[in-house]
Amino acid sequence: MKRPAVIAVLAVTALVTAGGFNASAQPSSSSAPPGSTGSFAGGGSFTLTGADARAFAVPKDVAKVWSAKLPNGVTQTRYQQTVAGAKVFGGQFTVLTDRAGRTSSVIGAYFPGLKAKNSAAVSAAGARGVAAKRVGADGKWSSTLRIDPKTGRLFHEVVSQRFDHRWVHWVDASTGAVRKQYDAVAHGDGTGVKGDTKTIDTTRIGNTFFLRSRDLRQETYDAKNKSSLPGTIMTDADDHWNTNLPNLRTPSQAPGVDAHYYANVTDDFYAEMFGRDSLDDNGMQMISTVHVLNRFCNAFWNGEQMAYGDGDNKTCISLSGGLDVVGHELTHGVTQFTSNLIYQDESGALNEAFSDIMGNTIEFYAAARGLDPAATPDWLIGEDIILTPDAAPGFRNMGDPQEDADPDHYSEFIVTEADNGGVHSNSGIPNHAYYLLVNGGKNAGCDAVGSNGHQHTADCAVTVPALGVNRAAQIFFAGFTSLPEFANMCDARNGTVAVAGADAASTSAAWDAVGIHSGCTPGVPPPPPCVSDPDAQIPFESPHPYGNNGDCTWTYDNGTAGFAFHFSLLDTEEDFDFVIVSDGNGNELIRYTGLFRRGATSPCIPTSTGSVRLITDSSVVAQGFIVDAVVPC
Repeated sequence: MKRPAVIAVLAVTALVTAGGFNASAQPSSSSAPPGSTGSFAGGGSFTLTGADARAFAVPKDVAKVWSAKLPNGVTQTRYQQTVAGAKVFGGQFTVLTDRAGRTSSVIGAYFPGLKAKNSAAVSAAGARGVAAKRVGADGKWSSTLRIDPKTGRLFHEVVSQRFDHRWVHWVDASTGAVRKQYDAVAHGDGTGVKGDTKTIDTTRIGNTFFLRSRDLRQETYDAKNKSSLPGTIMTDADDHWNTNLPNLRTPSQAPGVDAHYYANVTDDFYAEMFGRDSLDDNGMQMISTVHVLNRFCNAFWNGEQMAYGDGDNKTCISLSGGLDVVGHELTHGVTQFTSNLIYQDESGALNEAFSDIMGNTIEFYAAARGLDPAATPDWLIGEDIILTPDAAPGFRNMGDPQEDADPDHYSEFIVTEADNGGVHSNSGIPNHAYYLLVNGGKNAGCDAVGSNGHQHTADCAVTVPALGVNRAAQIFFAGFTSLPEFANMCDARNGTVAVAGADAASTSAAWDAVGIHSGCTPGVPPPPPCVSDPDAQIPFESPHPYGNNGDCTWTYDNGTAGFAFHFSLLDTEEDFDFVIVSDGNGNELIRYTGLFRRGATSPCIPTSTGSVRLITDSSVVAQGFIVDAVVPC
C-alpha cells in the first residue's frame, strides 16, 4: 500500500470569512480541543472548533447534501463543493450546530480557488464504455462528473453495481484514460446461527407469510445457493419459521430468521441511539439475502443490500447468525450515505473500523434490552459464527488487536497492496482507540500479558479515562459520519475530538494511546497513479514508482517522421504492467513488460508523432520508464 501524499499543515488556525477560507488571517482565541486544526495552503482537510467554528461561513460553491439531527440536539449538515459543474473529490465538509443554532464544529475538506484544467470532451456514456471494456457490461451503471483537487482534472466516476462487486472507475473526462479502478464492495469475514428462538415481524398475504416486516423496513430473501440477488423472498405456511436442513443449507429458514431479526435490531439501534431513519436516514428498506453461493464463508454489503453465505461448516457457519456481523455490514451502508469513506488504504481502514465499532456497540445495545440472550456482548468480531479460529475466537479483537496479528498502534501500521491496502488489518488502530475510550486504561501492547507477548513502549505513559459505551458511541458516530471521503486516521482523531465537547481530553487520550497525536497530518486526496501528457517534451517519464490501476499516455511530436524513443529506464511488473509504444495512427509497435537493465530503443516510428502508454494493474508496482532521447531511424 502507498501512503497518501501529505501537505504540511499551517502552524496557525486559519479563519473563515464570508468569501471562504482566509489562509492569511491571524488565529483567534479559540477554545478548540487538542487535535483541532485549521485550513492549510492549497486547501484540504480541516477541523474547526470554538471561535473558529463560529466564524465559519459556508462558501458559495458548495451545495447541501443532507442534514441529520442527533439525539443530543446537535444538527449535522453536509455540504459538497462543486467546480465547473463537477463534484470535487473529497470536497465535503459537515457543519455541526447546537440546539440554539450556533456552529460548534466544522469537519471536512475544502479547496479554495480550484479550477478545472481540462474539459469534459468524453461523455458519461463514453466513460461507461471505457469501463465496460475492462469489467464487462453487466450491472446497474451510474456516472458522476467529478474533479480531482490534486490535479485539477475532470473525470467521470463510473460505478457498476453487481452481485458481489461494485466496480468504480475514474475515467479522465478529456482523454478517456482510466486513472483508477477498484472494487468498492465492503466484505466481512464470517458468522453462524446459534439456534435460539426469536420473535420476528412478518407479513401475511392470503394463507402465506412473508419475511417482510409490516412497516416494510426489512425484507429477507433466499438466493438458493446461487449468485442472483435479491433472490426469492422467503415464505412460510404457518408463521413458525422452524424448517431447517442439516448444515442449514437452502431452503433452511434459520439464516433468514437471523438476518431479518438482526436487521431490525440494527434499525432500532440507529433510530434510538442516533435518531437515524434507516441506513440512508430516509427510511431505506433493508434488504437481506441468505444462502448466497455455495459453502460461502463470507458476508458483504454490495452498495444496495446485504448478502450472507451459509459457511462451510468447517471454518464458519451461516453468517447471518452473528449480530456483530450483521451490524457491521449494515453499517457499511450508513457510511455509504454519510462520509462515504473510500474503501482503500487509511480511509478504507476507517470504513472497516466504523463498522466494527458500531457492530460491537449493537451487541451491548441488544444485551441491555434482552434482544439477543443467546449471545454475550464482547470486543471480538465474528466469535459466534467462526468454528476454527486462528489464535482466538472470532477474527478481530478490538481489545487486543495483536491477538489476530492486527496493529494496535500507528507505529505498527501494515503497508501492503493486499486487501485494498490492508483495510481489515489496519482497522485495529481506530478499533483499539474506541475500545480504550469505552473501557479506559492503556494500550494492550503496553504489557506482556495480552497480545501473545507482543509489546511496545510507544505511548505507554498514556492512560485513557473510561467514558462508557453509550457516550463513546455518540462521539465516534458524530465524528466518523462527518469525515471527508478520503479521510485518514488523523482526520478521524480531529473529527471525534472536535465533537466530544467536555470529553475532548479523554477522546484525545484514546487516540494518543494508539499513536495518533495532536498536530498529526490530515489526509489529502491520493495522488493519481500517473498523468497523461498530450504534449510531452523530451525527456518525459512516469512516476517512480508508478501507481496501481494506471492508464496514461504521453504523446510526442517529433516534427518529422522516422524516429525512435530511447528508454534510459524501463521497469514494470512482468506480465501484468506494460509500456506500449504506438505510432501517430494508433498502431501498436511494441509492448514492453519486465525489467530492461540496459534500457531499450523502440522500433522506428513511421509518423511524425508517437506515443508511450503505461498500463498498470491493481497490485505490485515498479520504477516505470524514462524516455531521455529520440534517435533518427
